[in-house]
Amino acid sequence: MTTSGSERLRVAFVTQGTRVPAARFRVEQLVPALSAHVDCTVLPASPSVYGDTGSLRGGWRALAKPLSVVARIRQLREIRGADVIWLQRPMTEYFTAVLERHVAAARPMVFDFDDAIFHNRWGLEARKIRRIIDAARHVVAGNAYLAEFANEPSKTTIIPTVVDEQRYTPRPDPEGPFTIAWTGMSHNLKELAPYVSALRRVLTETRGRLLIAADRLDAPFLAGLPVELVRWTPENEVSVLAAGHVGVMPLADTSYNRGKCAFKLIQYMARAIPVVASPVGANREVVRDGVEGLFATTDDDWADRLLTLARDRDLRMRMGAAGRQRVESAYSVTAVLPRYLEVLRAVS
Repeated sequence: MTTSGSERLRVAFVTQGTRVPAARFRVEQLVPALSAHVDCTVLPASPSVYGDTGSLRGGWRALAKPLSVVARIRQLREIRGADVIWLQRPMTEYFTAVLERHVAAARPMVFDFDDAIFHNRWGLEARKIRRIIDAARHVVAGNAYLAEFANEPSKTTIIPTVVDEQRYTPRPDPEGPFTIAWTGMSHNLKELAPYVSALRRVLTETRGRLLIAADRLDAPFLAGLPVELVRWTPENEVSVLAAGHVGVMPLADTSYNRGKCAFKLIQYMARAIPVVASPVGANREVVRDGVEGLFATTDDDWADRLLTLARDRDLRMRMGAAGRQRVESAYSVTAVLPRYLEVLRAVS
């Protein structure tokens, strides 16, 4: 892919930060593969003021927001030096889209988003996202729900959040006590709260444990359950899942959750771990009920599905293998790389 003659296309990826999960999985892990075809520059926010595991919090985060804008302005020279600008979410945390529209006026711009961020903050964010979408040459949405909001089918491509299949490798069904794995940001632990009684029943009957990989354990409702917290880091996010017999992703059926990209499930499935999940949003696209895992809605459903997998090792292995195959075919770097290149070809 070239701009003219033998000159390679230059792409600037403007991301939320080096430790933000969305930036890491929707841009950074793809750069090595993309670099075989285009020249890539990654420009993260600095300081990062987003809700990632390494950013500032509370009042410090608010104080850092203006500094982050200043850093973005300083990046404009590098941004203008590229042939295509790829925005991984908005450039700042303010309601204005001035910077994004400035960038779009100078170069072809792709806007990529993987959460229903347009539901945030009293509708003001929706107005901002709409302005960015209008200015963008192309839109990349993480799932069909987000693409529907974009409402620009002629310039929208759906690309799910994926894993590097060379890094997320299958693990054997583990020995030891039955382990239910959950991984993610601590503010999402609240999704487990409606099913505490089901978890208690399952863990009591199996003498098992709940393994949580998160930045911190912020879930007092789990008191009294056998919980092991592993402090999440980018270095251990793959290895920690090896101990899980089943991975879970409960979700309340809310507008915001319908925009999630089912990434927990993709991580579990890549490691050949069967899953139990709420049939909400992209969960229904990623998992085929009874093939890679099981859907559960009520507390009784959750207890029943988890106990089914706890009692049947062969079923766990079959579903785990099916999940791995599905990731390789649809939710891996190799699977989505052609779609990234098609978008870049379309806008350059």
